[in-house]
Amino acid sequence: MYAPGHDDRAWNVAWNPVKPILASCSADKSVRLYHYTSSSTSREESSASSSPTYSFAHLSTIPTGHTKTVRAVAWAPSGKTLATASFDANIGIWEQEADDDAGDVNSGDWECVSLLEGHETECKSVAYSSTGTLLASCSRDKTVWVWEVHPDADFECLGVLMEHTQDVKCVAWHPTEEILASASYDDTVKLYIDDPSDDWYCFATLTGHASTVWSVAWAPSGSYLASASDDRTIRIWRRAGDMLEQWECVLVIEGHERSIYSLSWSARPSGPRRPGHLGWLASTGGDGKIKIWEFWEENASADNRPRSDSRPMLYHALIASLSSAHGVCDVNSVAWCPRAEHSNLLATAGDDGSVRVWHVAPTRPATDA
Repeated sequence: MYAPGHDDRAWNVAWNPVKPILASCSADKSVRLYHYTSSSTSREESSASSSPTYSFAHLSTIPTGHTKTVRAVAWAPSGKTLATASFDANIGIWEQEADDDAGDVNSGDWECVSLLEGHETECKSVAYSSTGTLLASCSRDKTVWVWEVHPDADFECLGVLMEHTQDVKCVAWHPTEEILASASYDDTVKLYIDDPSDDWYCFATLTGHASTVWSVAWAPSGSYLASASDDRTIRIWRRAGDMLEQWECVLVIEGHERSIYSLSWSARPSGPRRPGHLGWLASTGGDGKIKIWEFWEENASADNRPRSDSRPMLYHALIASLSSAHGVCDVNSVAWCPRAEHSNLLATAGDDGSVRVWHVAPTRPATDA
């Protein structure tokens, strides 16, 4: 499904976790909000033989007031607050003037309730923690900032992390723990945690990519982390031992022909699942392709012999692939809908300025990629 888009390159898309709203941002300095409805029930949607009918409509446009490109958007878990990261080095915090807990998406205009300053140059990504009590941002200034969220749109900087040596492209929080991952132009992924007796610090650096790491995405279980790179590979990382600091790359996936810009790992895709199912990972990038990968664990090796250690083997399969998702243009962002009843919806944003929404429902068994 195509939703009329922006006047310039669309950079990022984010689904509201509570309400039927999709947000996108652009080089035109605006955020566009779309409302969607479905004619099917969740039971119908989970059937491989049915295809739900969705309707998307432009809800509103937030001018933002940012003086440069809005590079990223992120919803708070409550669905009532939206954060914007801009190339003007600032982060905007947006709320509706009169929110309606009954679910009316037209309950009021969006206003900027706080402007977070501190980065020296372009902000590239912003993310809320699963509890909504922390916000992370990153920038071309090589830093990652951790902010504590207080009532009345008040934010306190808890730490400025200067571990990367180059532009930081993306930040992502662990789905249940206060562990933060960042990806950088310096080809690394770094992991951070709070030391109760001190400050936030980097406890692990994941190396192996041969070029810029554009995106990171946690598995819904929190047991794996995916990273995507300019080297055209996806790496899957897992904690290697009992120590938090020990991480290892357990899988390297190829399949894209150009840089991979964005990843999104779905929580609960509907439809048939393999035993040990770990969800679907969507990837996209400069080749204009969208690929959907399924992951699962097994306690036996490929030849069915029991493993000597207690750690299950990780397997994957390519279950769907689409070329020219935005015509001849790069695809900059991909995001699964986090709402369980619409978990097969996937949104993308591209250089053509458009936002496109896809319904993903493989109808035949996947084969190993």
